Amino acid sequence: MKGKQVLNVAGKEARRVDGIEKVTGKALYTGDLKLPGMAYAKILRSPVAHARLVKVDASKAQEVTGVIATLTRDDIKGFNYKYGATYKDQSIVAVDKVRYVGDPVAAVLAEDPVLAEEALDLIEIEYDELPKVTNIEEAIAPGAIPVHEGDVARAEMRGSVYGAPERFKGTNICYYLGFSRGDVAKGFAESDFVYEDTFRFQKVQHYSLEAHINIAYYDGDKLTIWASCQDPFTLRDHLSGIFRLPLSRVRVIVPYVGGGYGGKLYVKAEPISAALSWRTRRPVKLALSVNESFKTVTRHPARVTVKTGVTKDGRLVARECQVYMDTGAYADAGPRVTQKAGYRALGPYKIPYAKVEAHGVYTNTVPAGAFRGFGALQVTWAYESQMDMIADRLGIDPLDLRLKNLLKKGDLYTAGDTPVDCDLKEGLLKVADAIKWRQKSAKPNRAKGISCCIKDAGGTYKVAGATVKMSSDGSVVLLTGTVEVGQGSRTALSQVVAEELGLNLDRIAVAQLDTDVTPYDISTSASSSMVVMGTAVQRAAQDAKKQLLQCAAKVLRQKVDHLVLHEGKVHLGEGEGIPYGKVIVDFFGSKAGEIIGKGLYKDKTSKKAILGSTTTFWEVGWGAVEVEVDPETGVIRLLSYVSAADAGKAINPDQCIGQDEGAVMFGIGHTLMEEMVYEDGQLLNPNLVDYRVPTFQDLPEHLHTILIENGNGPGPFGSKGLGEGGLLPVASAVANAVSRAIGVRIQTLPLTPPNVWRAIQAKQQARQSC
Repeated sequence: MKGKQVLNVAGKEARRVDGIEKVTGKALYTGDLKLPGMAYAKILRSPVAHARLVKVDASKAQEVTGVIATLTRDDIKGFNYKYGATYKDQSIVAVDKVRYVGDPVAAVLAEDPVLAEEALDLIEIEYDELPKVTNIEEAIAPGAIPVHEGDVARAEMRGSVYGAPERFKGTNICYYLGFSRGDVAKGFAESDFVYEDTFRFQKVQHYSLEAHINIAYYDGDKLTIWASCQDPFTLRDHLSGIFRLPLSRVRVIVPYVGGGYGGKLYVKAEPISAALSWRTRRPVKLALSVNESFKTVTRHPARVTVKTGVTKDGRLVARECQVYMDTGAYADAGPRVTQKAGYRALGPYKIPYAKVEAHGVYTNTVPAGAFRGFGALQVTWAYESQMDMIADRLGIDPLDLRLKNLLKKGDLYTAGDTPVDCDLKEGLLKVADAIKWRQKSAKPNRAKGISCCIKDAGGTYKVAGATVKMSSDGSVVLLTGTVEVGQGSRTALSQVVAEELGLNLDRIAVAQLDTDVTPYDISTSASSSMVVMGTAVQRAAQDAKKQLLQCAAKVLRQKVDHLVLHEGKVHLGEGEGIPYGKVIVDFFGSKAGEIIGKGLYKDKTSKKAILGSTTTFWEVGWGAVEVEVDPETGVIRLLSYVSAADAGKAINPDQCIGQDEGAVMFGIGHTLMEEMVYEDGQLLNPNLVDYRVPTFQDLPEHLHTILIENGNGPGPFGSKGLGEGGLLPVASAVANAVSRAIGVRIQTLPLTPPNVWRAIQAKQQARQSC
């Protein structure tokens, strides 16, 4: 455990620094902004899943009064119009083909959004339809039509270039990861039993309250983007390449963001608005509808096959995992998500022999990209469901099977990576005790389920910087590239600064994120803000603290070692203390000076690590649930859910609990109801009438989060990140409980009432036929 430092601000409940602005409606989001001369863009999208573009003619739309400009493939030839997070396989608007229903084909810019929408109907498009592949099985079938022909230009992403081996050339497999430990065939031979099971995860959407939106303005010299995004510096880099501008002439400003969950990472619709502004020199607002956001980015559907060898007494001997991730029509972050899914497929268990193969697959569906959990959910659903299936086959209690095989603190997940940094048994026993695991459910069709999951966290190879500016009155402005997407980062990072500088929280302000002045940060993702950016912020505050003490030492003619900062004053011994402002003014001789502290965080690369960089910390999700299933309707009622989160040190405990409970609710969504439904290439439910997300009515009757604080994290004061861990165990814990309640094992999500009812009926029919 890291020290026993007494903390005054960090580790305490604190009111959100952005709370008043948001609850009073004063907070400005991108949609609230209006620039002089601003025009409005709308996008024409493909109605077919796969086709060659024979004709694109926008001349009639251009003739409409109030239409300022149109954008088609003929208008983007002067740009580096191909872009992408990992592969440059997507264009500003379609050039040769459309690859999914919703693919942007053209755009209209008009004086008002209604006029722009109406003018879209005047654009003439002729399609030559092609065969389509709309799921993994169709896409990987021998002779399947390729979604992309020829070689796709690779893009560098955090020091890595992604691809697939030569043997996959000409197929729809766009990425491959393979790794092994020992001879897995030998491991299966040494096992008493070998079980192989396949699990499927459905396509779901982020549904942020704020749909994708941006404003672009190119004034002939500089391109400025106001964007609802999670990685402004990465967005800046991509726009720089597309429009052949130096980074110094691309500026991204991020107002408040109404939720992201990974769906606002990397490039989305920004190139369209930027290209229109480039052509017209007008500010361009492009606000997508909810329907359009559904057709912009999703989570990866997956097929995961887990083959596990065990001994009679339940020791795991060998595991082989075959992972297929459907990345949709364009790669986006898909290769990286697939890489992470493959890497995380083994679970939190000690398995002597292992082999993993993960494949990213193109299909003619909405592109899949980053989404809270980033590849972990698909594989945790599989391996933790199979753990219960193995326990049932061997006649072993599911909790005992897990306890027998869990990695211990200090064990290696894979050679070359960071050792496991927490006690996995501690969290598992906490949720088991809280749910009263050993006590059988009192009523029929009720049962309990449990799950334990792990993911490498903090992102692979991250870089972050922060600046702490202390003004001449002793107040502080924090400049940080972490995007406040609702998770409370501004508050928690301000608490770190307040703790280091001995200030009250109300003396600290957080500057608006602006790439022209804010220090670099790769992205707000991977539960990394508290550790990655938190460390940079802490170092910046410590740098400012060092300078302040040096100034005070000169003003007071004392040694630095004799001075202490507390409650906004520099203290010498037990005296009254001198306010920071007076120290700064006396040092500079006027109110003209300020102290600027800088901090940097940079991950280390490692050739020994499978992913090229060691994990920053391990994020674990422990979950236990009690359910009741109505066998007549298939309705699952969540009676109680207990989640445990390893916070290391909770900088703001209330916010940590809120993050974890929010993650559980996300998990309930894809477990019980959420699914994007396709028929003949058409997405049938891209709206909130036909696509259900959880509401308060779907809350478990009892929901509880246990924060585990052992000070074992690499972040400030021993903290870790925890924004995703609560998601990981939900689906498998619920499915395990359902299986124990009614004796039906379902291996495809979601567990909707019709799906559960059909599974019950199938079992009853199977019994009757025996």
